[in-house]
Amino acid sequence: MSKKKNKFDLTYLVHHGYVKDGQTLFFVSEPKKFCKISKQPNGEFKVIAEKETMTVHAFAQRCLGQDPPDHASKWLRTETGKTLYDLWHAEDMLEAA
Repeated sequence: MSKKKNKFDLTYLVHHGYVKDGQTLFFVSEPKKFCKISKQPNGEFKVIAEKETMTVHAFAQRCLGQDPPDHASKWLRTETGKTLYDLWHAEDMLEAA
């Protein structure tokens, strides 16, 4: 079992080098929809899309036009094609190997 929390945490992914502040994330099925990771005054990381700060869940919901049918992190990917979900579970996969 991974040492990290089971709950999705974008701040965790940034602090552990999976993604970085200012990095662009793309909606998986429509790359024209994108957001950028941004550090907030309280030290947490959220995303900014069209000058609006929001959570990963809120951005996925906006892109889909509804609540995501599965975890919101599956709907956002990096420029290399890895979803946030894949990055979130990368340590679990390494420990299982």
